[in-house]
Amino acid sequence: TLTLRGTLEPGGRLRRGPSAIELDETGAFVLRLTQVPRAIVLDARDRAGNTSRWRVPVTVVPRRPSKPIRAVHVTAYAWADETLRAGIMELIRERRINAVELDLKDEAGEAGWNPSVPLARRMGSALDVYDLERSVAELHERGVRVIGRLVCFRDPIHAAAAWRAGRRSEVVQTPGGEPYAGYGGFTNFASPAVRKYNIDIAVEAAKLGVDEILYDYVRRPDGPIDSMAFPGLRGTPERAMADFLAQSRVALAPYDVLVGASVFGVAATRPTEVAQDIPAMARQVDYIAPMLYPSHWGPGEYGVDDPNGSPYEIVKRSSRDFVKQVRGAGARVVNWLQDFSYGRDYGPDEVRAQIRASRDAGVDEFLLWDAAVNYTADALAPTAALPALGLSTALPKHAPWPVRIATPKTEGKATTKEAARPLPGLPPNELGEIPVVMHHMVRPDRVGEYDQTPREFRAELELLWRKGYVPVGVGDLGARRIDVPKGLTPVVMTFDDSTIYQLTLKPNGEPKPDTAVGIMLAFAKTHPSFVPAGTFYVNREPFGGTESPAKLLRWLVRNGFELGNHTHDHLPLGDLSDEEVQRQIATGAEVIEQAVPGYEIESLSLPLGATPRNSKLAVRGTWKGRSYGPYAVMLVGANPAPSPFSRAFRPEAIPRIRTSHASWNGEADYAFAYWFRELDRHPEARFVSDGDPATISHREEDSDELQPRLRARARVID
Repeated sequence: TLTLRGTLEPGGRLRRGPSAIELDETGAFVLRLTQVPRAIVLDARDRAGNTSRWRVPVTVVPRRPSKPIRAVHVTAYAWADETLRAGIMELIRERRINAVELDLKDEAGEAGWNPSVPLARRMGSALDVYDLERSVAELHERGVRVIGRLVCFRDPIHAAAAWRAGRRSEVVQTPGGEPYAGYGGFTNFASPAVRKYNIDIAVEAAKLGVDEILYDYVRRPDGPIDSMAFPGLRGTPERAMADFLAQSRVALAPYDVLVGASVFGVAATRPTEVAQDIPAMARQVDYIAPMLYPSHWGPGEYGVDDPNGSPYEIVKRSSRDFVKQVRGAGARVVNWLQDFSYGRDYGPDEVRAQIRASRDAGVDEFLLWDAAVNYTADALAPTAALPALGLSTALPKHAPWPVRIATPKTEGKATTKEAARPLPGLPPNELGEIPVVMHHMVRPDRVGEYDQTPREFRAELELLWRKGYVPVGVGDLGARRIDVPKGLTPVVMTFDDSTIYQLTLKPNGEPKPDTAVGIMLAFAKTHPSFVPAGTFYVNREPFGGTESPAKLLRWLVRNGFELGNHTHDHLPLGDLSDEEVQRQIATGAEVIEQAVPGYEIESLSLPLGATPRNSKLAVRGTWKGRSYGPYAVMLVGANPAPSPFSRAFRPEAIPRIRTSHASWNGEADYAFAYWFRELDRHPEARFVSDGDPATISHREEDSDELQPRLRARARVID
């Protein structure tokens, strides 16, 4: 849900489309929406009759602590041990950490702070090891956050007690009906009683002042799923985990507490391995905490031959995947990092390498794990910010801001058109094809084969609108962030070469009306709910260098467009050495990064469509210490792209359709007019949204086309 609050001057009026928004006597309003759109268009009128229209982009941002978290794991018994506890307090005094993670319930099923939860008392899991309320007060006095780790479904005490009492549906079983023996006993995440027990413990800890609840073992046992049975499970295990977190979120809502979920490092790429679907889980929590311990990765993961000997490389590459998976879900990433030796000695250098890798991947918070609770102080800089008790929410640095747009005329014939409507008779089909359209210059004197006149570009937008297509960027496609209204189809808009015909600003800071951006913005004025979107591929002199290129790049980002890498000099990469390929791409990225510091580039457009001889270098590489990627890679031709959820989708080779000058003339030229005629003739082939970004709807006969790791999100359409 979305709640928008604001204030107009008293006596004014506010509308969203045809619907009036109620104002109180002070002019305050509250707009609540059950579905979150990408943008909201509002029309305001004051008492004097003056009007204004605003497009308000919607950016989902996570709640977060006021200071970046530097935390260590502490067991109940370690906290009760004077020597180990003193070591933790020394880290706090030296400002090496600003948060302590205390076990609320551990892997043995023991709750060492003696909670008053009746079931815990009856089973004997409530132990008097340490005083949680007193510990919270002591740490808060020092400005230190308290994170309560709660191991959920790995619970030998609960599993054994439930089995003995005949409550066998609370236990994961074998197909033969025996208790599953792994881990000493695993409780059934599908059981309402199991869920309630864990949530009851979390709620009591929240009442005692714990700042965060960090769930662990929110998963099924690892191993072949056909060796397990989950009584009462409806749907997939992956969906059940997200449902549990949603139930917990509701129960904890009255308390000022953040909620996180610890997950396997492989969950970003293999969600069914232990039933952890990261995007689905991220929608229900404040943060995802992936366990990225280098010792736990196998050789070759993320292209790293020896992960345990390469802590920087494996943590950075895996972190990037999690950052992409949670984007737009309202959650952030806090990495679990390794401060223990397993198969290789780990000291300050190895721990620091992981922290640096996290930061370079965009994750500036971490929790250190050492089961022995003996942490490497020299690995931690004495810079942890205190106090760290407050909460904040802030827009990301490059989030789009509200934009004032022209108010449609009301005299005579209305110029505003109705919102795009789903085409009749098209059920959801999220394994269908998505057109990716390649644009170059939009200029009145069209000089190139790939150019369009302003009139032709306007006609293209009108056709897309009329036929139920919604513009998105390449980042949405490559990261599988397809979020368009039900019954409509995404169309990816791309613009190569960053020319003055795509964007030039007038002296008042507005785009010139006959540029590609100006035309899209004007189209939005007369087409409600149309949100201009697209990806602009940048060379060394963006937009001709006629004015500050950095200013124009920042303008695009601020107004909701994406930037992509088009290399530095626009040379055909197939003619270059490996070193020169990497130089061209790395320095091309630098053009964007210098103009918009911190911007994450998600894709590359190959100049002239020429693939490097080593095609992997288009996806990622390094030149003189400057790394780039991983990128989605855009080709030049010549057909619609497969769904990003299908087996056929290859982010390293995304085909594009070039623009057309006119309507189709009967030739198989594989350009815009040809392909959109084909999609009209075969509407069953096109991607049609079900309106829910958490699910993937498709026909039963297409089930084999779905990527196996996405099956947890599948919804079969009759």
